Amino acid sequence: MKKVLAIILCLVLVVSLAACAKEDEARKAGYDEGYKVGYDEGAAAGKAEGEKAGNEAGYKTGYEEGKKAGYDEGAKAGNEESYNAGYDEGVTAGKAEGYAAGKDEGYSTGKDEGYKAGVEEGKKAGYDEGYVIGKEDGIKEGKASGSSAQKYARFSGSFTASVMKLSEDGYALPGNTVAVVHFFQDGPFLLRFYEDVTGKLAEGKAYVFQFRPFEVLIPSDVSYPDIKDYATHIEITGYRAARDDEMGMQSNLPTVETFTK
Repeated sequence: MKKVLAIILCLVLVVSLAACAKEDEARKAGYDEGYKVGYDEGAAAGKAEGEKAGNEAGYKTGYEEGKKAGYDEGAKAGNEESYNAGYDEGVTAGKAEGYAAGKDEGYSTGKDEGYKAGVEEGKKAGYDEGYVIGKEDGIKEGKASGSSAQKYARFSGSFTASVMKLSEDGYALPGNTVAVVHFFQDGPFLLRFYEDVTGKLAEGKAYVFQFRPFEVLIPSDVSYPDIKDYATHIEITGYRAARDDEMGMQSNLPTVETFTK
């Protein structure tokens, strides 16, 4: 009996072991199959997500690089366009300003040169005419007076005069200055200086001029000789700005004495 039970128990164990072996094989086969399916699906899903992530990363990178390239090209094109527009406008503005400046400079230069030429021509014409008239008057007075005494005027002191124009004395004393001046409410006349005073006197201002006393022969019928008529004899020895009480109706006038000898 015991032998029968032992045999039966052995058979049960064998069957159990066989069943366990088959179960292990089935489990392994299922695991392998599930692993393969899971691997394939996981690989597919990973690939899809990787492609998506790669596309997004590539898009972002491409977008940024494209944006930068587009900005650089746009900036370059904008700079070129702005440069061309600015250059054209600069040329136009430069022409306009250059024309205006040239016109002003040309006018100023022409005016100065014209004035100088006019002064020179006027001085020469005045000298020639004055010489002829003076000679004729001298001959007449000499004939009329014969050996009688002649009339003279002596000028001394100082006078107040306003400076109208300063220029180089290119006619008589090159390198020195000639000034067009006038007394208060009187006509202009020329003063010659034995130096360059263009940086010392100012146009439009009044000055007191001291001069070396001089005598001149005057017509016998002249009672009040005018120093302007003998401006070529005036030798300036000093000058200073006029005070308020030395201008206008209170201007200094030269001392004039007439006498015969």
